[in-house]
Amino acid sequence: MRSTQVLKSILLVSTSLLTFSAAVSAQETAENDVKPAGGAIVLEQIVVTASSVATNVKDAPASISVVGQEQLQQKGAPDITEALRTVPGLNVGFGSDGTRGISMRGMGSGYTLILIDGKRVGSGLTTMRHYNGDLDWVPVDAIDRIEVVRGPMSTLYGSDALGGVVNIITKKSGDKWTGSLTTEWIQPESKATGVTKKVGAYVSGPIVPEELTFTAFGNISRKDASDPSRHNDIQTPGGSDDYDVAGRLTWTPTDNQMFELEVGTGKEKYKPSLADGAIDTSKTSIRRTTASLRHVGEWDFGTSTITASLEDADNHHNTTNRAGDITGDTTINVRSYTLDGKVSMPLDFLFEQNLTLGAEYRHEAMKDPENLGKPNSVTGTTGSTETSIWTAAIFAEDQIKLTDDLKLTAGLRIDRHEKFGTHASPRLYLNYDVNDNLTLKAGWAQAFKAPNMRQLNPNWVQTSRGRGCGAVGGPCEMVGNPDLKPETSNSFELGGIYVQDNWEAGLTYFYNEIDDKITSARKASLIQPDGTKYVQQINIDRARTQGFEGNLSVNPHPDWTWTNSFTYLIESRNLETGMPLSADPKYSINTELTWQVREDFSVTGGLAFYGKQVDYVSTPETLTAQNVSAYNIANVSFKYDPTENFTFRAGVNNIFDKQPKSESNFVENGRSYFISLTSKF
Repeated sequence: MRSTQVLKSILLVSTSLLTFSAAVSAQETAENDVKPAGGAIVLEQIVVTASSVATNVKDAPASISVVGQEQLQQKGAPDITEALRTVPGLNVGFGSDGTRGISMRGMGSGYTLILIDGKRVGSGLTTMRHYNGDLDWVPVDAIDRIEVVRGPMSTLYGSDALGGVVNIITKKSGDKWTGSLTTEWIQPESKATGVTKKVGAYVSGPIVPEELTFTAFGNISRKDASDPSRHNDIQTPGGSDDYDVAGRLTWTPTDNQMFELEVGTGKEKYKPSLADGAIDTSKTSIRRTTASLRHVGEWDFGTSTITASLEDADNHHNTTNRAGDITGDTTINVRSYTLDGKVSMPLDFLFEQNLTLGAEYRHEAMKDPENLGKPNSVTGTTGSTETSIWTAAIFAEDQIKLTDDLKLTAGLRIDRHEKFGTHASPRLYLNYDVNDNLTLKAGWAQAFKAPNMRQLNPNWVQTSRGRGCGAVGGPCEMVGNPDLKPETSNSFELGGIYVQDNWEAGLTYFYNEIDDKITSARKASLIQPDGTKYVQQINIDRARTQGFEGNLSVNPHPDWTWTNSFTYLIESRNLETGMPLSADPKYSINTELTWQVREDFSVTGGLAFYGKQVDYVSTPETLTAQNVSAYNIANVSFKYDPTENFTFRAGVNNIFDKQPKSESNFVENGRSYFISLTSKF
């Protein structure tokens, strides 16, 4: 016990030293490199998510941040969502069952598209609740960087990218064998937060030099469930036993032709939060299997990319009746096939241009014997337990260099959806270099979000405990509606990036309007004699979000890096009901200071402030918004490299064990100590 107190004291003193040193006067440095840290943009980083061709952050036609592997490992985060919290404009939203998701600009996590190397992740379609999210199917050891694009990207990615895109970019094979093995232990101070243990590995190298390479990576992790009795018996985050493994062959028969074959599989087995003596009866697990084949060709006229991919996801769990009694078990399956391709061509017609033409076809099929095909008391019909949807699209994007300092990006995507027909998603974006230091950005885009396979099916009938029931209150039966229309948005942003010597700053104003928002009807479509309420999904709502996001990065001394990011939501609300659109804080501020004590040892201290936000709590007749009070979280970490092949990290997350003071179903991870060891070759 005494050693624990001593460790706390040392860490607190270290944090104080970091804070004091931030006030030291700046010292000129000859280095002009932009150092990636926290939520700072990385101006010289080449990114591939924000446009149809690779570009750097400064010239990208979107607001984009890059988070590298170093930042992902720095805090000893139990999942990737925690490591992304410092990105401006982004919030780790929370659900009624303790799960989390990525919300951008106050839109809610349902409006964020998750990609892995540009390929969609859709395993979340197998479930409506109790899912840890689509971000943790790749070990940190295999991640080169994560690109976060804020704002609608439907022109390039179609439906589901209305709020933004998170693209996990994995490491590419090199010309020599390399690899790493990382073990991590996150030990909370109390059972209020579950213990996390992880082992991740990565290996890559040539089989045939300069022609055939092999890459493999995998991860095994275990997270214990948090104890709800330590949080007034609210539903706290559950635990899980996870594994994932993937392999990739890359064949380059010539310098200008590349073929890439990748297969992978993984499983998440959930462990719910249980009271003392309770037995887990849910037996929930999600298994995901993927395969893809990609060709990249360099031609005289430009570059072509063709990708065919398959994702198969199963959700296996026990089924229960309304009384909570187990009635059997079932498997919900979602299978998605995607074929997409594009050709990028440099042109010199009137202006210097880079034109990209592309097309995509996607087919999704679902088998859901638990919720599909059920007798629909609203329509009086019974249907199949299987459903499917196909979509096809063509798109074009042209980057036009109007002058040496002014670039226009114009894009248009035409989607054809099996259920709701044709939809167009245009966008325009301007980048203007005022001088060598200041770049201004302005953009407009229209985007859409299609109803999912359940929402469009009249024989989807699923029990909701409250949140899905809208103002009707729960429990209820949610039912689908084949007449739904896609949600659409108009979005604008205006901002700038300023870089000079050893500091940089960015500020962006954003504005989004959503029409035809899908929600549950505000009165029951039907009430059964036993009191069960049937609530149909309808297009009724309008919503609006607007606010500011920004970042500031300073190198006051060659050995110091100070990074800051902030988000301020002017509003994020449903214009029909006045209710908040998502559980995002009014403001969030992240500040982080890294001291490179010597070449092989560094210390990082961080502080995050989260303003007042709301969660939803159900009453017998309605859903009301409840305030979650403002709070802050402090972290500190140490990194030591005894050799070039070995790295040791340790630290404390949530040093002061802060929690939001509310009765909502949301808790932060409590004070936790972590240790991480990485061996590389």
